[in-house]
Amino acid sequence: MISMHRKKLSLQIVNRVVVVLGALLSIVTPMELTTMAQPAPEIIIDRIFRYNSSPPGSNIQDRNLVESLKKWLGAYQRVIEEGNNYVAIFDRASIPLKVKFKDSGEIESFGFGCPVSKSISLNEAPIELQKLLSKCDRSKPDR
Repeated sequence: MISMHRKKLSLQIVNRVVVVLGALLSIVTPMELTTMAQPAPEIIIDRIFRYNSSPPGSNIQDRNLVESLKKWLGAYQRVIEEGNNYVAIFDRASIPLKVKFKDSGEIESFGFGCPVSKSISLNEAPIELQKLLSKCDRSKPDR
């Protein structure tokens, strides 16, 4: 009789724990769960270059530009954080990135600056990149 009473008490305690955990989980909204599970900014940016994924809102032309960058600058290596900005490192050059994140951790805007290299010239870039990077000073040697 005592063992049956203990089993009943144990089940009641387990049931109460399950109810409390269920109540706690229902308080946390799905948006909060997404935010908590969001990877670091460097990982999000890394995926764009490493796995040819696209920033939100990008189109085929944007994806083609990223692919052209990779062909021109060589194999993608990694992304590093520099203050509030990032730099993508490739075999032949690095390129500063201008990435703005939403509060949720998603990319709001994504752009890049002039490549930094001693071994490449903007004149070697594909035409679509030359147009995009026309603001870069071609007369000065790259750093």
